[in-house]
Amino acid sequence: MADSEISRTLPAITRGKENSQNGATERLPRGIDRRNLLPVAARWLSPRIDEARVLPRESGPTPVREMWPRWYACHQQRLRATRLKKRLETELLKATGGIPMDELPILVTDRLTSVRSFADIDRLADKLNSEQLSEARAELRRRRKQWRETDQRLGYSDAVAREQELAHQAGIAGRVMRITAPSSLIEVTAKLHCLIVMCDPGLELDLTPWPELRRLLKDLMRIGERG
Repeated sequence: MADSEISRTLPAITRGKENSQNGATERLPRGIDRRNLLPVAARWLSPRIDEARVLPRESGPTPVREMWPRWYACHQQRLRATRLKKRLETELLKATGGIPMDELPILVTDRLTSVRSFADIDRLADKLNSEQLSEARAELRRRRKQWRETDQRLGYSDAVAREQELAHQAGIAGRVMRITAPSSLIEVTAKLHCLIVMCDPGLELDLTPWPELRRLLKDLMRIGERG
């Protein structure tokens, strides 16, 4: 299920090509705030990066203008993978009543004691009779079996693995791009966009230098707009 909803091939960003063919590029909106800064920056960068990619390429490391579209495509896939994982997790928990390691209440000397594993049950051997121990183990086995079967049906574990794989890929691509020397204002803007997306995706960090870096990203886009 996870594979059907998330392509394993990183899609190309085509918005810039379409806009370039129409003779127009994404314009900056009047108001840019925490709610729209990162998506606005991505839309604004996409056509300009695409235009820059046709420039003659010198020998040496891959330029930022070629790295950014690949990193951003991977980042977008990771976001979709996270949304899918969360939805499947909700369905799995609803179907099974909770993760198999949830506390299992057992009545011990007139009070409930919670266990999370077979080892926990074994530690109660001197306080429970054989029938109670057997019932507790059977219930924990039932919960784990139900979780495995439902997980397999929904594809939750596959979705978790896919999200982790994409996060790893995006992390590597972003770190490489951030240490690559830029050759234009657009590439500097792309690197700063990547830095903020990776380190402050919710735009919630208020300690220096994060507010200043967010303002710098807006400044760079406005300068690029005039250019």
